[in-house]
Amino acid sequence: MKTKQILFFMFLLGSVIACRKNEIILFDRDEAGVYFQTGWQTRLYVNSETYVDSVDYSFSVESDTVTEKVLDVLVRTMGKVKDFPRLVKLSVDAENSTAMEGVHYEIDFDAAVIPAGASSISFPVKFFRTQDLMGEKIKLVLKLEDNENFKVYFKEQKNTNVYYAAGEQIWADRYVFMVSEIYSEPNYWRSGADDAFGPWSVSKFRFVNKVCEIPVQDWQRGGHSDSKVQAGRFPIYGYMVRNALQELADSGTPMLDDDGSYMQLGTNYEVDYSAYIE
Repeated sequence: MKTKQILFFMFLLGSVIACRKNEIILFDRDEAGVYFQTGWQTRLYVNSETYVDSVDYSFSVESDTVTEKVLDVLVRTMGKVKDFPRLVKLSVDAENSTAMEGVHYEIDFDAAVIPAGASSISFPVKFFRTQDLMGEKIKLVLKLEDNENFKVYFKEQKNTNVYYAAGEQIWADRYVFMVSEIYSEPNYWRSGADDAFGPWSVSKFRFVNKVCEIPVQDWQRGGHSDSKVQAGRFPIYGYMVRNALQELADSGTPMLDDDGSYMQLGTNYEVDYSAYIE
């Protein structure tokens, strides 16, 4: 009796396992898929990664000499690695993009090639620093399409490689570039810099950074030992900027502020524009 029961349960268990196996969808080794997967390793766990489907970049973090920026997106493949190069079909999702080719960006779709022996590429897009970026963000949406080399098997993916984490669903077949040059007044300007430089403006902010050779990023960590933005340096910076503005005024090319007025500094660092005032 016991032997029959054991055999029955073994048969039942085998049937359940067989049913479960039939429910598993396997990826054919001869198929090749393609998807976007840009991300980074998290700090908390060595093998944990977070993925994104967009990037928001501003030229405001760059010096005035920077006129273009190359941004990349990682394209990964599924299936066997091949011993020959394979072109990935990329295109612009024009319906959801506002960026204009040749004005805001430059792209070479022929460069979207998975090299022989590789399973991914970092695809570059070159963006230009145009005047209209100071007032609005432009958006460029790239999308993956099927071709003779790859198929787009899924449109979404989880934003983490941690299998037990709930995560969020993000695009896998599209990637969004948001580009601008929108400035905002740094907190540290209001915490002492305004005594030397006066009210903040975009033009003045850029001029101060240029004259004093202050990286824009330093304003975000003002007061830190590795930052040029230090309260004790503002008097020195004030004199440096005043001398530069006075030199321009004396040479007949006074610096104008955003509102069209002559650029002026704090009370103790005022520039003499009397030659231009009736």
